[in-house]
Amino acid sequence: MSVAGPLAALTAHLHAAALARLEAAAQGEPFDPHELASARRFRQAWEAGRTVQQVEAALQRRPANAGPLNSHALVLHSLALMRELSPDYLRRFLLVAESLQALEHPAAAPAPARARSAKAARKPRRSRSSDS
Repeated sequence: MSVAGPLAALTAHLHAAALARLEAAAQGEPFDPHELASARRFRQAWEAGRTVQQVEAALQRRPANAGPLNSHALVLHSLALMRELSPDYLRRFLLVAESLQALEHPAAAPAPARARSAKAARKPRRSRSSDS
């Protein structure tokens, strides 16, 4: 029986987990040690597919007669180039853009409750006492 076998396997497992955490941190993604590897791969594939769909939808809304300096056309061209050169960078770029858009247009806050009017607040209540 070799004691080094199980100990070496444990050391290799801990080393692989540490490398996975470092890789996830370097990619800017959260690392959940309890997340299944298959669930992580599914989430990443889902996000990649969603990014492709968003870019395709944006490209379909491209203005027909846009000139070479049209800002909408330039942004769409840069998104298409990002999609070809680095899909991961495009995904992160869209996440940041969506976050900024959500911060720019926050959900409507509920209306504050109406305060009692000043006239009603100043009016003292009469107490009915029997003085007679």
